Amino acid sequence: MDLIPWNPLRELERIRTPLERFFADPFLGPTMPFSGGMGAFPVEVAEQGDDIVVRCELAGIDPQDVDVRITDQGVTIRGERKAEEVDRQRGTYRSERFYGAFSRTVSFPVPVDSERAQATFRHGLLEVRAPKRNPDAGPDGRRLNITPLQ
Repeated sequence: MDLIPWNPLRELERIRTPLERFFADPFLGPTMPFSGGMGAFPVEVAEQGDDIVVRCELAGIDPQDVDVRITDQGVTIRGERKAEEVDRQRGTYRSERFYGAFSRTVSFPVPVDSERAQATFRHGLLEVRAPKRNPDAGPDGRRLNITPLQ
């Protein structure tokens, strides 16, 4: 009978692949909203023609409770999800919803013209659309008004 000496590095190598799969899984890994801290929300950044578009899921939040600030380099979205008054007589058995203040800054892949940027809100989806700009035009920044769409 041959004995193989124990090697702690071999044990680490054995668990490395399952751990890599865990963190690469979009439903379990660091891309989940909660992994970046409570109150984070999913964001999508895309290039559409001459525009950079940022979309955020903010379901259940009034657009009046959201503050969007934009510069040529990125956009900061802040707000608060207010807790609903629930009849405690019936009780809540489980709640996975986040209530309270949230904030997130998203960098643009290229500079944008913040003066011509627009923000819209429809069915819980905030969309910030900004045209790309010449990188030599200089920094700029302003607060965006959100337009609710029906």
